[in-house]
Amino acid sequence: MSDTILELQPLSPLLLRDGRPFASGGEESRAQSLPLPLPHTLAGFVRTQMGEGRGLNWRGLSDEALRRALRDLHATPIRALPLRDDRFMFPAPLNAVVDKSGQIYRALPAEPRPGEGTDLPKGLRPLLLQDRDGNEPGDAFKPDGGYSYWPQDAMQDWLLGRVPEGLENISGPPLEERTHVAMNSETGTGDEGRLFTVSYRSFEERRKGAYHRWTLRVKTDLGGDLAPLGHLGGERRPVALQDRGNRDQWPNLGQFGAVRDALADSKHTRLFFVLTSPALFAGGWKPGWLGLSQEEARRHDGSGLPAGIRELMSGDVHLVGAAVGRRIPVSGWNLHTGQPKAVRWAVPAGSVYFLEVNGQFDRQALLNAWLKPLSDEQDDQRDGFGCALWGVWK
Repeated sequence: MSDTILELQPLSPLLLRDGRPFASGGEESRAQSLPLPLPHTLAGFVRTQMGEGRGLNWRGLSDEALRRALRDLHATPIRALPLRDDRFMFPAPLNAVVDKSGQIYRALPAEPRPGEGTDLPKGLRPLLLQDRDGNEPGDAFKPDGGYSYWPQDAMQDWLLGRVPEGLENISGPPLEERTHVAMNSETGTGDEGRLFTVSYRSFEERRKGAYHRWTLRVKTDLGGDLAPLGHLGGERRPVALQDRGNRDQWPNLGQFGAVRDALADSKHTRLFFVLTSPALFAGGWKPGWLGLSQEEARRHDGSGLPAGIRELMSGDVHLVGAAVGRRIPVSGWNLHTGQPKAVRWAVPAGSVYFLEVNGQFDRQALLNAWLKPLSDEQDDQRDGFGCALWGVWK
């Protein structure tokens, strides 16, 4: 089945809970919102809309035919990226630091000088800042905030080991705070004195006199009709869906031609990947598949491993550095048990992992892993956890 590209346009601000406790009018009186839906939230929404389009009767869970249909929907891979004004936006790599003047510094693995040492795990090197000319910053400085999303051209420079110029400060869909009054369930009136605040994400903004619109682009191989209007996130806010067919509506390697050529060149033995969506790894912050030895990778049949990883690890690849952000909670509601799911901790989007290759491997397999998920579990891969871009470093 060929890939299908979907466009998702929120029609009102979304509440995308970040996992922190909240009870309206209780001790925790502020509900925070993530910039974008977590992968499993978005995957569940898209699969629901596909099921609605197929006319599935969600309440008849005892029907074996419905169970099979649900399994088919759940087995479908979902990947997503945000757009701003029809331009793909990528989470900023966490090894990039921007000062108040807009100058960008790059953090790369470095060998400690004589007499220096670290308490990092064996094999990992500290990351040191350098400017576009390879010089370390002269003085300590406080990084500037807000550079949370990068456009495609800036990300391509970064993947090639270059520092982009003229980076725009884009922090993502803007926050919109609203204060509410808790309701008394018995009287149906407001409960005086019990106020709470909700932070929503608006997918429209006016900035410096210009109007900007955010949307979500989803790539899947689900076929058939889909319900054109659904509800996403807390408070079930409306979202419109449009099927854009299987046209070239996704950032493939053809649009990153210089990156493709660099990855295919065997002389580049230093590779890195940057996560475009949160990842769930067996090792917490570290992918479980990085523990495979060269010989284990060669004997592995590839089942269960992310795309291209068996071939990559057979080239004797080692992790030498990482820029990893603060973990984020991933939970949800189990409809079968009627209870919340156990919390898992994900590595945030933008995290960067630096690798060194000591042998030869199938470079085409690495190219085939472009923007595909690197999480360890297959269910998490299908939900779109851990999608990544690949690049080279010097």
